[in-house]
Amino acid sequence: MSATQWIIPSDLLTTSIRFMQPHGGLGNEGLVLWFGRKIAADTIEVTHAVEPRGPGITRSPLHLGLSLRAMNTLIDLGESIDRYLVGQVHSHPEKFIDLSPLDRAKGIRIQDYLSVVCPHYAQDPRTKWEDCGWHEFTEGRYRRLSPNETSRRVIISHQNVIAMHVEVKRD
Repeated sequence: MSATQWIIPSDLLTTSIRFMQPHGGLGNEGLVLWFGRKIAADTIEVTHAVEPRGPGITRSPLHLGLSLRAMNTLIDLGESIDRYLVGQVHSHPEKFIDLSPLDRAKGIRIQDYLSVVCPHYAQDPRTKWEDCGWHEFTEGRYRRLSPNETSRRVIISHQNVIAMHVEVKRD
């Protein structure tokens, strides 16, 4: 089995940062979920950036949480747009771009899921992909990708992301 490649829209980072900035401005983590589709056996295309809003998401300086009902809403959204959760970006304080122990233990655990960490609570609009930490869930655990591996496996397309907000409720 060859390593998965991800095709991501050219404006995915700027859109994701725009969604996360208000939360980071309050000193909290931000989250944007990426929906997409498998277009080949080893290739996933990101098509949608979705910001969950509402009482079903909790945010704090070092924690994000989605209620069970919020997750059900997101699964339903995926079915309605004929896509599934393929990855996410969330923000951490300062230059910390690794996954926290909580991220590793309680994060979404789907084979080939991509979890990107944006530094400085996404407050710097000049942030580039190279400034972020890239982590793949594979073989039952998260593994950080090296910059060289990221540049080989992540392909920037000329497509634009479809940006959405979804209201999520508490359990």
